[in-house]
Amino acid sequence: MNSQAGESNSGAAVRGLLLVLVAVVVGVLLLRSVDDPDNAVVPDTTPAAELGDTLPPATQAPTPTTAVSGATGTDPVTTVEPPVTEDPSTDTTSAGAEPFQPRPAAEVSVQVANSTTVRGAAGRLTDRFKTLSYITNSPTNYVGTPLDLTRIYYQPGSLLEARAIAGVLELDADNDVFPMLADTSAVSDFETPDVLVALGTDLAE
Repeated sequence: MNSQAGESNSGAAVRGLLLVLVAVVVGVLLLRSVDDPDNAVVPDTTPAAELGDTLPPATQAPTPTTAVSGATGTDPVTTVEPPVTEDPSTDTTSAGAEPFQPRPAAEVSVQVANSTTVRGAAGRLTDRFKTLSYITNSPTNYVGTPLDLTRIYYQPGSLLEARAIAGVLELDADNDVFPMLADTSAVSDFETPDVLVALGTDLAE
């Protein structure tokens, strides 16, 4: 009887000791989990994406800023280059270009129409143009009131040639040169010259 009671008491003591050890181990583990919050599992509170949600726009590269007078700090500044201006001395479009010149006399036809009563005046002036290598049409008459001042008329495209002839006759190239007559019926035997000289009394005598 006594031996059985002793064995029973020793078994109970062993079980009690094991329970104490287990409690100590559990307590140590609980203390570690409290002291080390990094090991704690944090629940994800980010809401799940739903249908219709749009993704955030892609990150764009920063746009360089332009330098502004008085800018301070460490903001990025982009230097603006001044516009390049061309040197007029290097312009070849007009360098050495000659001004417009009248055609050579040999390419210009001239007809003299005498408005005065001076006989042979148109023929004599026509001969003068021949010596200057102009293409001369037949001298003729200008019917109507005699002109006091000689007038020079030119076909379209022959203005420079008419001004050159005005220089030959010592006339005013600005005031004595006119576009061709719309009505040439006053000119007898009009031969459609590039330049028509309506001879007045100033040059006929």
